[in-house]
Order: sequence, then structure tokens, then C-alpha cells
Amino acid sequence: MAVSLDELIRRSVVRIGAVHPWIKESAVEIITRAYNEGIYVQFSSGYRSNEDQAWIYGQGRPSYIWNGKKYGTSGAIVSNAKPGSSVHNYRLALDYFLVSEDGKQSLWTVNDKWRRVAAIAKSLGYEWGGDWKSFVDYPHIQFTKGLTIAQLAAGKLPTFPVINKVSGVSSTDKIMWGKTELKPGQIGKVTILKRINLWQDSPHESGKLQMVRVLNPGEEYRVYTYRNEYGGQYGVGGGMYITKMPEHIKYETPSKAMLAKLNE
Repeated sequence: MAVSLDELIRRSVVRIGAVHPWIKESAVEIITRAYNEGIYVQFSSGYRSNEDQAWIYGQGRPSYIWNGKKYGTSGAIVSNAKPGSSVHNYRLALDYFLVSEDGKQSLWTVNDKWRRVAAIAKSLGYEWGGDWKSFVDYPHIQFTKGLTIAQLAAGKLPTFPVINKVSGVSSTDKIMWGKTELKPGQIGKVTILKRINLWQDSPHESGKLQMVRVLNPGEEYRVYTYRNEYGGQYGVGGGMYITKMPEHIKYETPSKAMLAKLNE
């Protein structure tokens, strides 16, 4: 069964956070246009606070310290942008990846489908990190229209064009469970109690994790799988995981009545 357009949009909107409204609107459009072509794309990251950026910049730089706190970790370097120097910090950038048809596996191979998503984004005015020469960043797209980091830091914004939206297939029969819709294949949900990292398996190093972003209290995520590695992790779809830390999260399973209604 193919993952629904609604589900790809829901996952992405949660994970891109407080991006500029045009960026959010265009992200939904990119997902929809790709879906209509049989390409299943999801956004893993959008707005990052300076602290979020410190964690990401610190990956692969074990001794990195920012504002008196250590953010460095081992592993591969994934970003050359320090806090305040990434377009993500100004709500104008997104990172994407592909998922399998059922939506349960993240796909990181930069193939024709990956490049087609980049082409869709570029048609809306985005710049693609895959075109860069010095530090190629295939998942990254940003909308700056030539503005520098200094200009963005000063509050200047690019001019945002009107998006000519296409229609897509969506689901209207929803079974709500708190803030989230109960979906086939879902085994539970996680509610964030304290800030905690969202992880994915590193595409660069086997057996290593890569942080996607920091999750905030009150957010809810569907759980589709559970694995014992790394102290126990809940799989929330798209190859993303939340570590089992009871003081930071609350895990629940759906009632038999809800499951029966879902299977009607």
C-alpha cells in the first residue's frame, strides 16, 4: 500500500518547524508535484535555532564549543555552517530525502528521482545544494534570491512569488488520536515531554546515527516500529527514530476500539 500524500505532508510540516509561511507552502507543493509523478519525497529539516545549528555543526568536530557549551560529537562532518551562518537559521531552507513507496524506508541514493525533486524546487525559485561546487549538499534547497547571510541577519527577505498550485490525491476519512491521525501500520505514538533529538541512520557511516533536529515538548509522532539498538528506539517513519527516554517522551498504544474503527 502506497504512503498517502497527506502522510508525507504531515511528516514534513512537523519536521520543518517554524519556517517562513511561503517556504511551508512551497514544501507542500513540492511534495504534491513529486507525488503526482510517483516520487515520494519528505522534508527532514527546515528552521533551525542557533543551538540546533551548533549541534549539527558539531557533528564530526568532537571539540567544538559554542557559547561555553560543548556541542561536538564524533562521526562525519555534515555541515560547514556555524550557528547564525546557515540559511536554515533564517527560516528559508529545507532538507529533503526520498522514501519507499510504503513510506517506511528512507532512500538516500541521488538518482533521477532525487534530481527531479531538485528540478521541481528550482522551478519554484529554490537554489539546490547539489549544484554547489565547494561543499555539495544534495538534500539541501534554499530560497534567498541572492541575499547574503549578513542581509538575512539584518532582517532582509527575498521577494516570494505566487505559487501556481497543482491538485493531489488526499484522504478525507480520518481517525484522530490526540493531535495526530491514526494510520494503518501504526503501533503507537510518542508525545514529547522534554526536548529530545530526532535521529536517522547515518548515510555516511554504517552503524552510526545522525541527528536530524531537536523535537520540542507537545509534539506528537506516529510510531510504526521499535528496535532495540541504541538503548531502544521508536521508528516514526521515513527512517527517523526517537530514543526511548521515559523522562523525555511518553509512549502510548491505540485502544482496541480505535484499531477496530481503523480496520472497518
